[in-house]
Amino acid sequence: MLKQFEASDQTKLFYYESGQGRLVLFQHGFSMDHRQVIEIWPDLDNIRLICLDVRGHGFTGLTTPDTLTLEHAVQDLLALFEHLGQPPTIVGGISLGAAITMELTKHLEIEQLIVCRPAFAPDSDTSHFDIFRRLQDIMQSKPQDQWAESLEQQPEFQSLAETAPRNQETYRRLLEHPRLEELMIWMDALETEVMTITGSQLGQLSCRTDIIGQEQDTLHPAQLARSLSRQIPHARLHYVVSGGSSDEAYRASMQSTLTKILTS
Repeated sequence: MLKQFEASDQTKLFYYESGQGRLVLFQHGFSMDHRQVIEIWPDLDNIRLICLDVRGHGFTGLTTPDTLTLEHAVQDLLALFEHLGQPPTIVGGISLGAAITMELTKHLEIEQLIVCRPAFAPDSDTSHFDIFRRLQDIMQSKPQDQWAESLEQQPEFQSLAETAPRNQETYRRLLEHPRLEELMIWMDALETEVMTITGSQLGQLSCRTDIIGQEQDTLHPAQLARSLSRQIPHARLHYVVSGGSSDEAYRASMQSTLTKILTS
């Protein structure tokens, strides 16, 4: 069920809630919303799932561009927990959501962290965002009716047909996103605001940590998942089907992997 509450700046924040039991937060990725989580979430008893639509995503408003930051997203989550009257014992997320929940561990004592298909890490290389950067250049320099054609002509984009075809579809869908302008503000913010949690702090995490990687996914390099699994003590590394698989196979693989993580 989709619900809402009001942040301290009067912005209406929307969140999804389902089930009863242990409170589990699982956050969506960039350009997505709570529906991404619903698609890959397994049918499990004794779990109360929540997912906040981050500002500029889903049904949540934007207010001002300066609120589109990782730190502000963390503050919105803390406000959600206050609204609910309790914090979650398990937190996790996909891509941007994984980065937000890693940042959240600085503010909240948790039992378990689930980092799924990470795109961000402390002091990590960001060359996997180069196509986003080309896309920003295209949007700033060309009329809208030329955006799609210009993207298709980029050598970096064309090479994805062999290495990561699902990523190509992600970029194509992004150009048709109803909140594209706000997403580009997010991209600008992510270029300038690095993660504030450090590798040293990740190395001091005492909670159980599960990391989910995927091959053939240039936006979420498997090498980044492996690197995080080495930084975080006793982290367990899992893999879902490769980025060349169908949407149906990916959803089934995610559900199976999350079931294993949450029941073992």
